[in-house]
Amino acid sequence: MKRIFPWLGRDMKSNIARALTVRPRGGVRNDNSLRLIRVVGQLRVEWCARGVHPWDRDLPANIRAESFLEQALLDTDSVITKLFQAVPTEIERIEIRVLHPISLERVIIAGIIDREDLSRSLSPSLKMRLKMFGINYSCVNGNRIEALSIDEAASIHCA
Repeated sequence: MKRIFPWLGRDMKSNIARALTVRPRGGVRNDNSLRLIRVVGQLRVEWCARGVHPWDRDLPANIRAESFLEQALLDTDSVITKLFQAVPTEIERIEIRVLHPISLERVIIAGIIDREDLSRSLSPSLKMRLKMFGINYSCVNGNRIEALSIDEAASIHCA
């Protein structure tokens, strides 16, 4: 297991090896271990969105809200690619949640992205690309950023 899955920590390797140990069948030598073929992991990453750019603080509230959400979407798009580059290829899914910078219980962007979706979604449109990744995001309602609804947040965890 050490050579096949070098990214696993020693404790995790031991736990997996123990889990794959079964009761031997009678009369068969070395028959108490199943052969590990693949380990797949999922990562969940949450971060706080950046606040409105200092230069935009004097703009009308509705424009500030749109600018804030657009920046959060750009940041999210950038982070998704970097996360998949940073983690081992055995991590095939990453769940992301972006929280509002002032009220951290408000999720404004969320989704579960599969590694294989990165190569399939080459849309030049930022919002379309994120939608194709399976990302849900808030909308601007007047001068406010609406948090994702409970239904949207729940559907993310069931994906």
